[in-house]
Amino acid sequence: MRTNQLQCEGSGLNRDDQRDETLALGQWAQGQGRQVAEGPLTPRDPAAIGDYRLLGRLGSGGMGVVYLGQAPGGQPVAVKVIRADLAVDPAYRARFLSEVDSAKKVASFCTAGVLDHGEDAGMLYMVTEFIEGVALDAYVSERGPLQASVLHATAVGVAAALTAIHAAGLIHRDLKPSNVLLSMGGPRVIDFGIARSAEAGSGHTQAGLVVGSAGWMAPELFDDHVSPAADVFAWGCMIAYAALGRHPFGEGDAMVMAARMRHAQPDLSGLVAPLDRLVAEALNPDPGRRPSARRLLLELVGSPDAPGDQPVQLAATRHLTQAWDSVVMAPLIHQGGMPGRAPHGDLPGRAPHGDPPAWGPRSGAPSQGYPGAMPAHDHGRPRSGPPGVWGHGGAGGPVPAPSAGPPPGWTPPVVPQPAPRPPAARPKRRGCRGCLLWLVLVLVVTAVVSAVVRKDDPGAASAGPGVDGQFRFTVSAADCTRAGRVTTERTCRINVKVTNAGEQSRTFGASEQKVLNAAQDEYSARRLLDKVGAETGARKLDPGESFTGTLIFEVPGNFRPALIELHDSALSGGIRLRLSR
Repeated sequence: MRTNQLQCEGSGLNRDDQRDETLALGQWAQGQGRQVAEGPLTPRDPAAIGDYRLLGRLGSGGMGVVYLGQAPGGQPVAVKVIRADLAVDPAYRARFLSEVDSAKKVASFCTAGVLDHGEDAGMLYMVTEFIEGVALDAYVSERGPLQASVLHATAVGVAAALTAIHAAGLIHRDLKPSNVLLSMGGPRVIDFGIARSAEAGSGHTQAGLVVGSAGWMAPELFDDHVSPAADVFAWGCMIAYAALGRHPFGEGDAMVMAARMRHAQPDLSGLVAPLDRLVAEALNPDPGRRPSARRLLLELVGSPDAPGDQPVQLAATRHLTQAWDSVVMAPLIHQGGMPGRAPHGDLPGRAPHGDPPAWGPRSGAPSQGYPGAMPAHDHGRPRSGPPGVWGHGGAGGPVPAPSAGPPPGWTPPVVPQPAPRPPAARPKRRGCRGCLLWLVLVLVVTAVVSAVVRKDDPGAASAGPGVDGQFRFTVSAADCTRAGRVTTERTCRINVKVTNAGEQSRTFGASEQKVLNAAQDEYSARRLLDKVGAETGARKLDPGESFTGTLIFEVPGNFRPALIELHDSALSGGIRLRLSR
């Protein structure tokens, strides 16, 4: 498939119109809170890959380029294109194709699902879900450490994601704050760009080079000993960073960081129970003495072990549903509350500013340099990690392998002992969304009323009003604009009244609401307006409270709305109502 022909001939536009259309689509993406971190496509970038139109660059690094793409049905996706020199390597190609097949089997358990992969004009590519969210490193850099309930939920979500990844026989190998998104539905782990099979051989891309991101790599990776325990080590580093606003091993280049991870104790002072104990266990330099991701997850949610994955996943889902606060995240995601990097962005890090500072007890001063680009101004917050960490294009670039021992003249610092652990605090209970959509029926089947319809039976949809969970919905007809000459997109507006008829507070947000046509193609709402037309984030409704507003959908020009699917939360079964014409 020739990518230039795909866009020019498929759209019926001349090249000038094509450029206008691409610009309009890029502006549409930015209007939905999807910042194209590196800007528009360059002259060297293809207009499309396979069946996916490319709208702009999300990031680039050692393994390739990540693009914001658009699927044939109009959904936004992240498209990773592997570097040309790697794509022509027969061994790499075989491993890539095999391991992406494995990655597609990973349960959607707090991860960005792998949707597709293939080759187009010699370019290897992989397509994943596009997750709207704030990267963990950007959040901490701008706002400081996570609050206790969000921190615990993040630890649970990332441990849950690793449990699913490892259950599929894969190892992530590049877990770090920029690869964790704080979304409306909870924490999501992205980027399987360098994931590998647990049974695979060498992790080296070439002699003396190791794949990964310095500062977040387990020490054994530099000796090419790859196992799921390496992901657990990265989990420990990342949760300590999220809790304390600083890296537990300080700052430095790849050699210094690797030496500290082998020989020094991490600085975990200030980390509270039970995370202090679990993070310390995860950061054991001996991979054989680290807990598994599954054991971390079980301890975090306070669940006994049981055969199979479903009981563990169900316990994690229940925990995240109670603990994750979508009301806090909504303004950051939908109203531009966070500057800096885009979701799925993987940008070159800043160069180190002077010599690496001495490691030891922190004064609270911000560190200099970290993975990922942020605004040049300083907000007085610690940055994400050690300077000297370079770009990682959705897959960490090759890192020079340091020697096994510490650098000459270096001695391990004295690390203060953590304070005695206080009693473990239960996460604050809040109504929210979890991240295990495939477990929806397990959680809500007994609560769904008779108005809920089968997903494969559009004819059974009610004309409304309807009920899902605690919410009672009334909707109007869809009011859709015409598609223009340049852009094939159009906007549909559907008025909705939501009443909380239950006994607990609930949150109503746009992203879990969907519009469908007769063929069952579906599109999520992009925005929510209040009754005076002002854009609003997720709305918390107390018992008996109502909200009247407008859901905004961006759909293809030939899309004809027939049904709307409304949800009490992302974990509810949903109800479908017919839209009048």
